[in-house]
Amino acid sequence: MSAIVLRRRDSGESDRRLTLLTKEQGKIDVVAKGARKAGSRLAGSSDPLTVAQLGLATAKKNMFVTQAQPLTSFRGLRNDFQRLTFGLALLELYAAVLPYEQPDPDAYEVLLLSLGALEKHEKPVVALVWSELQLMAAEGFLPQFDRSAVSDAPVREAEAFASPNAGGYVTALESTSFPDRFKVRAEVLLGLAKTAELPEPPGNLKLAEECLIALFPFWRHIAETQLPANEAVVNELRYRG
Repeated sequence: MSAIVLRRRDSGESDRRLTLLTKEQGKIDVVAKGARKAGSRLAGSSDPLTVAQLGLATAKKNMFVTQAQPLTSFRGLRNDFQRLTFGLALLELYAAVLPYEQPDPDAYEVLLLSLGALEKHEKPVVALVWSELQLMAAEGFLPQFDRSAVSDAPVREAEAFASPNAGGYVTALESTSFPDRFKVRAEVLLGLAKTAELPEPPGNLKLAEECLIALFPFWRHIAETQLPANEAVVNELRYRG
């Protein structure tokens, strides 16, 4: 089956436990026995960002990789530190929010498209914003950015509020009901709303770094778990800003 490696963990003396996104079964966990041994035929297919054709066998408790043929490893991501960190952050989101063992071929195709965009786009931060919005939309998590999630009122303030618990933008009066509210520029909210509708990343996105930072509280709310790779990306953008 076709699979994208989302995550890997060491297991036992020489094995790796992999989280995969597959076309056929959705997100699954498998064991690649001996993948950490020098010269293992599974080593090259067990790294995150690798796309491979895998053969799997099911035992009582686990599925095991029996054969692997790498298809692509997105070399352009691996040769650029920022693109690599963005790619790994995106994989972390897929691993965190997709349910196990629910076939989702659309999510698989969206991730392939997103990784290709991160590899080649002149402005990888723009590609990452678009990629995160595509995942939100595909999985039904997309916040309402350009109109109030409470009253459907359009964004009118230059400095607006957003709330993950509310589901997007909220007016200043509505924001008092949501302790998780945070301030964000209206330009950012409108940019996110427009970018979410595009079939591919735009060539440019005004305030792209602020857009990415604004998405992070929503991801923490959706995932309900720690997202260290994404937190590191956001902290780096804040530091540079």
